[in-house]
Amino acid sequence: MKKSRNDKKTTDMLQSFSDLLAEAVKNLYPDVKLGKRSVLAEGFYYDFDNVEIGANDLPKIEKRMKKLAPAGLPLDSFALIRVSGAYAEGDEKNPMLTRIYGVAFETQEELQEYKKQQEEAKKRDHKRLGKELGLFTMSPLVGPGLPLFTPKGTKLFNTLVQFSEKLKREAGYENVRIPHIAKYDLYKTSGHLEKFSDDVFYVKGKNDEFILKPMNCPHHTQIYASSPHSYRDLPVRFYETTTAYRDEQAGELGGLTRVRSITTDDSHSFAREDQIEEEFDLLIPGIMKVVKAFGLQDYKIRLSLRDKQNKGAYLGEDKIWRSAEKQMEQILKKHKVPYEKAEGEAAFYGPKMDFMIHDGLGREWQISTIQLDLNMPERFGLEYTDEDGKQKTPVIIHSAFLGSVERFMGIIIEHYAGAFPLWLAPLQVLVLPVSEKFNAYAKKVADQLKEENFLVKIDDSDNSLGKKIREGELEKIPYLLIVGEKEEKAKNISIRSHKGGDMGSSTVSAFIKQGIKERDKQL
Repeated sequence: MKKSRNDKKTTDMLQSFSDLLAEAVKNLYPDVKLGKRSVLAEGFYYDFDNVEIGANDLPKIEKRMKKLAPAGLPLDSFALIRVSGAYAEGDEKNPMLTRIYGVAFETQEELQEYKKQQEEAKKRDHKRLGKELGLFTMSPLVGPGLPLFTPKGTKLFNTLVQFSEKLKREAGYENVRIPHIAKYDLYKTSGHLEKFSDDVFYVKGKNDEFILKPMNCPHHTQIYASSPHSYRDLPVRFYETTTAYRDEQAGELGGLTRVRSITTDDSHSFAREDQIEEEFDLLIPGIMKVVKAFGLQDYKIRLSLRDKQNKGAYLGEDKIWRSAEKQMEQILKKHKVPYEKAEGEAAFYGPKMDFMIHDGLGREWQISTIQLDLNMPERFGLEYTDEDGKQKTPVIIHSAFLGSVERFMGIIIEHYAGAFPLWLAPLQVLVLPVSEKFNAYAKKVADQLKEENFLVKIDDSDNSLGKKIREGELEKIPYLLIVGEKEEKAKNISIRSHKGGDMGSSTVSAFIKQGIKERDKQL
């Protein structure tokens, strides 16, 4: 597992550096006003008002920090890394402050490793790779946080969706479909309008007012409520990959990892209380398949609990919450899954298991989630008839294997540095005729691949073979198949792998056989 930086010693060190930063800035800019500071897993930041500071000023501030530093701080191993704007209290209505970020480590070697990782992160930045590989774009005419996917990006997006939906069907979930708007009453009843009102988009029709759905679960409750249910019918399981919309602050939006149009592989199980463990037993193995398929094995679960000091932020009674949190912890212990508790991270309607992974650079992300909801079913008056003929209220288990598909896509672009395995690649094979004389043979090869559902393209441009290969490598296409006079006579192909380089010659049928095995192992 990744080394934790949440211990008290590290926190105290980072707080000392943030205090030193504030002292140095005040020393250099006497009229500055201090704002909020925060210690993060990877470092710290401090907000300042009534001052103009740019990236070029950071070395000067670092130098002053070293001059003012008390004995004992590891001054060979800290750095100020960037300056940005930030609204006071995170509210766009408040003034813009200057935020300075810094990092600090116990040794110089750790700092150098951090800087090396940051350089690699720039190369893997999904916003840059998304543009270079032609996967998605943003348009100021469409608006921030609303990505547009190209044909290549859509193929990758759809592969992710198909992978998730296959796992949902295997777990017994049935596909449903809902609209993208609903009346206010739906979200008043669910509690979202009370707890989520600042993040909602409002839509005015000719006669009625609607909400652009921020969540899918309230709609799904109405499908369940549309017909009577016996205890024998439960669990009733719905899944749907659909887009919800949230009015995120513009300053917090970032590529695909923070968007306003959020496509989730959402599912809801309406179950009896005695079926809760059974439902979690179905879902946890599915999420383990996600972790394995994408090579995200370094994971843990964050057991997200409510903040006991702020109970008013959540729906439901103490007894319900205590019962739900206890059950979820028992399930985790049964499955022997590594987990840690996190107070204040629960959904407003119930506790949840958030699956936290580390990507190829060791950065932590939340992906999948399973949430136990003992409140919303009661608010909507959902019922089933028990074996004794009495009406009882089911529980809802919310789950998503990928979470936000946009966010997951951004994560894996960076995780793979854009060099996707064959099953994920939006263009799997590029056929390169040495010259136009071999275009016809290249088409025969491509047609054979298309018959087996490979995503294939022919580069029949006038470019030299060397340039075609270079461009194919820049696009990070898993396989380049070269065809010329030698290959046409032998009725074979020369294979070049993005990861393995020159792989020699092969018949088309042998390549297809191996390719199917490689491609379909995850689908």
